[in-house]
Amino acid sequence: MALALSPLSQVCKGIRSYLDGVINAPERSKVSVLLATPAETASASAGDSNHRLNLFFNRFEPSGLFPDTLPGETGWIRTYCLVTPFAAEEDSVGAGENDLKLIGEVLRIFHEKPVLQLRVDGEDYHLQIIFQPLGVEQLNQLWSTQGDTIYRPSLLYEISLAPVVPARKAVAAPLAGGFGLEVRATLERQDGQEASIAGRLPEVPVMVPAIAREDWAPAVAFVHAGVCAFSFSFALGSPALAAFVPRVWLAGKPGEILSLHWERWDAAAGWQAVLPDGSALITSRAIDPDAVASAVTEALVLPFTDRVGQMLFYAVRTYARAGDGVVLSVRSNPLLISLYAG
Repeated sequence: MALALSPLSQVCKGIRSYLDGVINAPERSKVSVLLATPAETASASAGDSNHRLNLFFNRFEPSGLFPDTLPGETGWIRTYCLVTPFAAEEDSVGAGENDLKLIGEVLRIFHEKPVLQLRVDGEDYHLQIIFQPLGVEQLNQLWSTQGDTIYRPSLLYEISLAPVVPARKAVAAPLAGGFGLEVRATLERQDGQEASIAGRLPEVPVMVPAIAREDWAPAVAFVHAGVCAFSFSFALGSPALAAFVPRVWLAGKPGEILSLHWERWDAAAGWQAVLPDGSALITSRAIDPDAVASAVTEALVLPFTDRVGQMLFYAVRTYARAGDGVVLSVRSNPLLISLYAG
C-alpha cells in the first residue's frame, strides 16, 4: 500500500522536479535527479555511465518563528538538503570533473533563482533556498553515516520555510469590522435588554500607493452612497442590504491590471476562497475620500446575501521581480462586509 503524500514530501519532490527540469533542458546531457541517501545513489551508480545528482534531505528544525501557531494552523520548519553529484566519465572527461560541472550548475541555478514557488496541498508557497557552509566536523558527521561510501564534493542548502499543513484545519474566527463601547450602571444583564453598542467603522485616509517601489501594493476602498469605507455591516433581510450595490475604488499605477478576490466566512467552514476571480484595470493614482464624487469604481457581486457570515475582498498585483524573474504577488488592504441576524 503506497503512502499518502505529505506536505514535506511535496516540498522535497517540488525541489527535485525544479532541478530536474532546469538541468535536463533540451540539448543537455541526461542527469537523473534523485531523492535518496548518498550511500544508495553511490551503490546504484557503481560501474555504469549515468550521471546522477542526489538530494539528501537530512535535517529538519523548527522555524524559530510564529511561537503562537496552534495545532490546526499551518506550521513552518527549516529543512536542510545535501546535494551530491555522482557523475560518470564521459568523452574523455573524468568523473571528478563532471562532478564539478554538476556542482557548479546547481550553484548557478539557485544563485539565479533563490526563491521557488511550490504548490502544497492546493496552495502556493514561496520557499527560499539558502546556501550554507559545510564545516569539517559536519562533513565527517554526515558522511560517517553512509557506510563505506567515498566522499564526494557536496553542497548544503537550507530550504525555508517549508509548510506543515494540518489535515484538519482550524476554523478561523470572524474578523472585526468596527468597534464600539456601551456603559451600564451594573454588570448584570436585565431581561429583555440587549446590548446596543454604538459601532464606529474605521475611517478611510488618503491612500497613495508608492509605485516607485518595485513591490508596491494597490489600495482599495468601498464606495457606497457617496462615502468611502473599509467595511459595512448589514442585518439579514434589511432594506439597507437590499439596496446595497458594492463598488470598489482601485488605486495604484494607472494601466496595470489587478485580480479581484473574495473570501467568505461561516461558522462551519471558516474562511474559504470564492471562485472565479475577476480582474480590473487601475485608473486612479490615489484614493481620496474628499474626492469620492469623481471616483472611478468597479461593480462587484456579493458572494452571498442569504445567511449570517462575512465576506473579505482584496485586490492582488502580480509582477516579476527584476533581479531574478521570480513571479510574486502583493495584496491590497482588505475590505470587509458582515451580515448578522437582525
